[in-house]
Amino acid sequence: MTEATKRSLLALVPLVLIAACRRDTPDVREPLGARVAGLAHPVLSTHGARAVPASTTSLPPASYSADQAARGAQVYKATCARCHPPGQLDGDAFAVAWNEARVSTLYTTLRNTMPQDKPGSLSDSQYVDVIAYLLQRSRVPAGAAPLAPDSVALRGLRIAVTPRTP
Repeated sequence: MTEATKRSLLALVPLVLIAACRRDTPDVREPLGARVAGLAHPVLSTHGARAVPASTTSLPPASYSADQAARGAQVYKATCARCHPPGQLDGDAFAVAWNEARVSTLYTTLRNTMPQDKPGSLSDSQYVDVIAYLLQRSRVPAGAAPLAPDSVALRGLRIAVTPRTP
């Protein structure tokens, strides 16, 4: 091997290392960095293209504050709307995809995949605020208390979209 060939190969090493570090797989860390001792992973069943807990009907519905949804609207407008215009991820589309799912499942999906160019780049509070905004846009009524950026609390809530009456 000539010296020129060796130098050419060595010049490629940083490019190979950078390519190897790209995150092509989802971030599967525990949501919000919390780990609950003794908590078993829920039994999952397939619902469309995503896994949903086998039964969430006993869980209380998620609630959020109007202020939280307003903050979520600002984050959505600044970060999400460039790829997902309003109407694409809320309303009937949201109900079909997420009704009766755990809030923690939606949170984990958003955190691991969005924004598409920098998954996981928002703060925990920003992700939860966006969820509040999506709930608001999907006709879930606001309550007094905001959604908490707390993995245990999010696991204990379900998304309950009120069906639209014709």
